[in-house]
Amino acid sequence: TIGRCYAFQSIFFLDRAGPSIAVVSIMVVLVLLQRSGELHPLLAAGIPMYRILTPLIFASAAFSLLFTLNQELVVPRIAHTASEKRGESGSAKHQVESFTDHSTHISIDGESVKLAERTIENAWFMLPAPSLVTELRILKAPTAKFYPAQGKRPAGWLLRDVESPNEIARLLTDRGREVVLLKAGKSDVFVTTSISCDDLFKRNSNFSLFSIPELVCRIRSPAMGLVSVHLNVLHLHSRLVQPLLNIIAVLIAIPLMVRRESPGIVADSALSGFALAVVFGVIQVSQVLGSNQIVPADMAAWIPVVIGGTMAAWLSGVIRT
Repeated sequence: TIGRCYAFQSIFFLDRAGPSIAVVSIMVVLVLLQRSGELHPLLAAGIPMYRILTPLIFASAAFSLLFTLNQELVVPRIAHTASEKRGESGSAKHQVESFTDHSTHISIDGESVKLAERTIENAWFMLPAPSLVTELRILKAPTAKFYPAQGKRPAGWLLRDVESPNEIARLLTDRGREVVLLKAGKSDVFVTTSISCDDLFKRNSNFSLFSIPELVCRIRSPAMGLVSVHLNVLHLHSRLVQPLLNIIAVLIAIPLMVRRESPGIVADSALSGFALAVVFGVIQVSQVLGSNQIVPADMAAWIPVVIGGTMAAWLSGVIRT
């Protein structure tokens, strides 16, 4: 149990803190090179500084690729474990955040949701009138399980042992029969909707656990609201520029750590940390501006790249030669 817990948490830790650790590691390497006096003989031999630092730059790019693969391939597969408490092993129950499908106007709610099993306990699906039913009705079931789209079968929820299925079938409209699927003599009901378990728990913050294809599907889904779509678009653009920001952070830190007129290793490290803090502040401000729709989502994601890239280009002139 301990091994499983820390194995999953280490993956999330690598996803969240990996870029920062990579930059700190490069700063430590440069501090050790200067303390041991290994840079001066290399420079005296006529070797350019950037040739000495090329392995660090390529290593940071390689680790940035590793972080991207971890984010896109590993994290989405274990996303449900991020909300589990120690020792629960997939049985964690979370309070349902009710959500309305904006394409069919079906309201989904329940007592609790299990992300690992993709089920809702004591599920309530409110069918709107007069679009789906002639009179307002609520589908109540002890359990409901989400099934993603597969082949010709659409995505939706299978509700087991629904109360009064015959009455629901009698009240369905033509549009309702396309969305709510029942079989004569059966108490199970399949409700077609793209709203999944991920949309019923922390839907405005859990998109960092999705892969890019999943984000694109959520953005294109007609069931999502405008606010959720905007936040997903903002995060998608931020995800695309993240590898560039990782490399830009390294290109900002390196010149400040080996600048020409250096007052000392401690001062260089402090100045480098301050410059990186400024870039981090720009990222946070841009995210706030983008989430509040003050600036477009794509512009909010690219503002830190433009400012950080400008800083890296300007600081390249202060490097020691």
